[in-house]
Parts: sequence; structure tokens; C-alpha cells
Amino acid sequence: MEGDKISNLIEISELAVGNSKKLGVDEVEGFVQRQRIIEVLLERGEIQSERVKIRRGIGIRAIKDKSVGFSFASVLDEETIRETCKDAFSLARASPKNPDWVSLPLPKRIPPAPNGLYDDDLSNLTSDEALNIVLEGYETAKEVDPRVSIDEGKLIVSSTEIAISNSHGISLYDRGTSIAFYLICVAKEKGKASSFAYEYDISRTLKGFSARKVGELAAKKALLSLGAKSVKPFRGDVILSPDVASEILFAPLISSVNADNVQRGRSLWANRIGESVSVRNLTIIDDGLLPYGLGSSPFDAEGVPSQRTIVIENGVLKSFLYDSYTANKANRESTGNAAREGYSSPPYISASNLLVSPGTKSLEEMISEVDRGVIVNRFSGKVSNESGEFSGIAKQAIYIEDGEMRFPLRETMISGNTFESLNKIAAIGRDRRATMMDVYTPPILIEEITITSK
Repeated sequence: MEGDKISNLIEISELAVGNSKKLGVDEVEGFVQRQRIIEVLLERGEIQSERVKIRRGIGIRAIKDKSVGFSFASVLDEETIRETCKDAFSLARASPKNPDWVSLPLPKRIPPAPNGLYDDDLSNLTSDEALNIVLEGYETAKEVDPRVSIDEGKLIVSSTEIAISNSHGISLYDRGTSIAFYLICVAKEKGKASSFAYEYDISRTLKGFSARKVGELAAKKALLSLGAKSVKPFRGDVILSPDVASEILFAPLISSVNADNVQRGRSLWANRIGESVSVRNLTIIDDGLLPYGLGSSPFDAEGVPSQRTIVIENGVLKSFLYDSYTANKANRESTGNAAREGYSSPPYISASNLLVSPGTKSLEEMISEVDRGVIVNRFSGKVSNESGEFSGIAKQAIYIEDGEMRFPLRETMISGNTFESLNKIAAIGRDRRATMMDVYTPPILIEEITITSK
């Protein structure tokens, strides 16, 4: 014990379970989180803020007569934990019964933690070292070309520990680290500015991260946006960068294979297991055990073992993603896809690391196959995860004609439908990258997209 605080996370989660059982709950789960975060914010070439935050807390799920109550607290002393247990129990007794409730998960064998999820160098990083990382990215961008200026940047370094215990005997601990950094640059020439260029890197380890690469690529993207022109509206091919593909193709896809959405009637794929839902050369796997994976862990946010789940294979829908509740409701096994925003959030379903199997073509080869179209590096607009309809501004877009990049485009609108586009994929690139959405995808070439340039 540290003052009135309990230092061992497993001890805290088990204390919550023990206290709740004394109150008369049927089932209970304690989820404890402790997190250290360093944030450095850069605006208009100057450091605007630098801070270290410590987050800690506990979330408790209590079940009584098929009713579920959830409560959380940000203080980890014994008295607060007791009161939080009482609150969760009271909420359970006051909540309506859920006839579909079966049980919290039972203990199962947990696989070894994948390599590369925790890094001592990141866990022990100082705020001064974090500041130097930001400055390295900033200076690199400035060195590329004097026409480039930095509009914004942000670094987030986190070190997280969690513990999960429940009344069926689950009692687990895990830890992980991550570093994420982005820069937004603009280039100016002859009084005219480029569109804002965005670049980032994200990693579980310091060795796998490069602020220099972020600075260099952000600056080069800004320079490529100089001299933007317009074209008349047309329907053509669009090469989606990994970030844009994640947003307009794979976010709706993830939503559609979420078993909770399926069971609530919010998925167009509810009755399509075993059917073709995309082109044949598309295979997608959710891998919670990917080494160095951004969403990897040996177990999910309920203590269910993580696994590798084939979602789409050669265009055929193979599986939905389940947590314990939706799996019990469907009389299936959980796929280990329970997630949380933190201790203050009950579990929900999320993909872990969504892996889009790469193709064989380089970006240059994909460009050479386009008669008329655009490359889209950023997207700002609306995407309906349920219907798949998308419409918005294609940013950092480059016009392609006769297999060659011709010029950057001014603000360009693109629109279409995710589920139709999955059947109009003409090529999948070979170079896959991790995106901020925990989707690992190469560039994707889609046919017959409406393109409107101002």
C-alpha cells in the first residue's frame, strides 16, 4: 500500500470483486487502469504546451438477476473502491433485466504476449526527451525546403497498465506502450499556399518510430501540393491512401462485422456469412496477437484470449467480431474483441489489428494503370458506417492522366458507397502501413468514383 493507495493493480481488481460478492451480486468484474501520458503540442512553429498526465481508475460491472450496473472511480483507495462497488450494485438492481444476459467470461488459457508491445525506453521517456523528438521532426521538415512552414504538430507517448478480475476466476495483468506523432505542414510560393499536408508515425516501441521521417514526408507532401489546378467533374479511378482507405472503406466494414450491430439490425451484412461481399482478391484478418501490433494484447478488455479471426477470405464474409455478451447471445465463442476507452468505459466491440492482405503492385504500378483519376491522401467528410454512403473533400489529391501524375488538385469532392466500392477494387498495393485506426492496409485502387473539382 502506498499511503491510502493500493499499488498492485491485480490486488485492486480482486478487492473490488471481493467487496461486490459480499454485497450479494451474482457476478462482478473489476477493470483497473494506470496510465502515464506525455503530450507535446506544437502550433505555428512554437511549442504551445508540454505536460505529463497520470490517469488511474477502476471500472466495475455488477450483475444481479440479469441486470447490469456499471460504475467507475478515479481514486484507488479502499473506501472509494467499496463505494464504487455499492454504486455498481445499486445500478444493477435499478436497471431493467436483460433476458439475453448469460454470463461474464470464464477463465481460459491466455496465449503468451506478442513481442513488441511494451518498451522500457518509452515507459521511462522524460518530458525533455519527448520535446526533443518533436523538435527533431520540426527541424527536419524545415530543412527540406525553405518554402515549408509547420502549422501544427502533436506527440503523445503513453505507458499503460491494466488488470482485470471477475467472480468466475479471471485475474489478469498486462502492460503496453505507444508513441504517436503527427505534423501538418504548408508550402508557400509566389504568394500562394499549398493545401495542408499531414504525416504521422505510430509505434509500440521507440526503435520502431521516426520523427525525422514524419518531418521529411510532411514537407514533401506540402511541396507536391503547390500549383493546384481544377478539372471538370468526371467519374474515374481513385487511389486511396492507407489513411483514406481506412476511413471510407474499412471503418464501415468494421462496423458491419461488429456482432452488436449485426444483432441490433444495424449491419447490411447481418445474413451474409458465407456470401461474397467484395472482389475475390480481398482478404481481411483481425489479428489481436500481431507482434508490435497497435491493438495487440494477449487478452481483450474482458479477459478473453485474443486471437486471429478471418473476417473476409477471397471476397467471402467468414466471421463477425464478438465480445462475450454477443457471443453468448448467438451461441458462439467470443473472438476476443472486447475493448474499452479506459476504466470509465464499459466494454464494447472493436477490431484489434485489421490486416488487409497486400497485393503485388507498387504505388507507381497502380498509377500507371489509371487512364484518368486521382490519388487521395486525406479525406474530410461524412461516412455512414451503416449505409456506406460517403461524400467529402479529397485533400492532398493529385490528378492522374494516361498513367502519370499530372498536377495537384484544388479542393476536390469525391462520393460513393463503401459496399459498392468493395466490389469495384481494381488493385491492392503491396506496401502496407499501420494507420491511426489500427488498420493495416496498402493503397487501394477503386473504379467508378464521382470526382468534382472546384
